Amino acid sequence: MEGIKPVEALVSVEAAARELGTTPTKVLMMLRSKALFGCEADGGWRVSVESLACAKAHGIDRKQASGCASYCASKCGCG
Repeated sequence: MEGIKPVEALVSVEAAARELGTTPTKVLMMLRSKALFGCEADGGWRVSVESLACAKAHGIDRKQASGCASYCASKCGCG
């Protein structure tokens, strides 16, 4: 079918925090600053698995202006 996008894999803020070794509050701050990408669903925020993988590869404290693409030669998919 044309016009239908595949559903991106998402995890909860809590799961993302565990994966990154940080707090749910830090993950929410990263979402707000676009250091992570996600969406609001089912009454809470969800984080893109691709974005999470990029954050793990590059570190969670880096400044990010335009997504992973500017930092990752392989273009992780989160930018």
